[in-house]
Amino acid sequence: MFGPDSPELVKHIVFRNWLRQDAGDRELYAATERAAAGSGSGDGMMLMEDYNARKQAVIREIYGRAFRAAGFLD
Repeated sequence: MFGPDSPELVKHIVFRNWLRQDAGDRELYAATERAAAGSGSGDGMMLMEDYNARKQAVIREIYGRAFRAAGFLD
C-alpha cells in the first residue's frame, strides 16, 4: 500500500496510462506477464520475487518510454 502522497502512486498511474495509450507496450507487457507466470517450477509454486524479477527488464524499458512521454525524462 502507498500513502496518498507517495511517488509510487504517480509512477503506477503513469505506467497504467501509458499502457492504455500505447498498444505495442501494452502487448509487450501482457506477453511478459504471461511468460513470467508460465515459467514456474512446474509444481505450481513460484515465489513472487522470482515472478517480479522475470518482468523487471521489460517494465523498466516501458517505464522509460512512459516517463519520457509524460515529460519526466529527457
